[in-house]
Amino acid sequence: FPKNSTELSSLTYRIATMKILLIEDSIDFLNKMKSFLEDMEYEVVTAMDGLEGIEMIKKHPDLVLIISDVNMPNLDGISMCKRIRKEQLQSPPIMMVTTEGSKKLRKEGEEVGVNYWLIKPVPQKMLISMVEKILNQENN
Repeated sequence: FPKNSTELSSLTYRIATMKILLIEDSIDFLNKMKSFLEDMEYEVVTAMDGLEGIEMIKKHPDLVLIISDVNMPNLDGISMCKRIRKEQLQSPPIMMVTTEGSKKLRKEGEEVGVNYWLIKPVPQKMLISMVEKILNQENN
């Protein structure tokens, strides 16, 4: 815990400047998740498919987390991860939040760099807990 107001201010600034990329083709789910994350004081940038996601990764090298759906038009989440690897893009941890739960697809995701996999619908508390856990691991 912060010992004084200077430490608290520094901690608050650090959290407030953490940027998360949210990639989701369902506008309702995108807005809901964006709102959750912004309520947690993260900066959120968004994309509607994997192609836009790749562009946002290139445009925002300061991302601390990518949260993506699997099934999207133009470029799905797994194919996007393959492109991230192929193009050797700098990438933070990747969390898939999807209705897809097959072991085969999860294994394919792991092989292309997916770090975490959550099945929709994801309770808000679980999403918050996972994001905080991931970012605490990354920053320690």
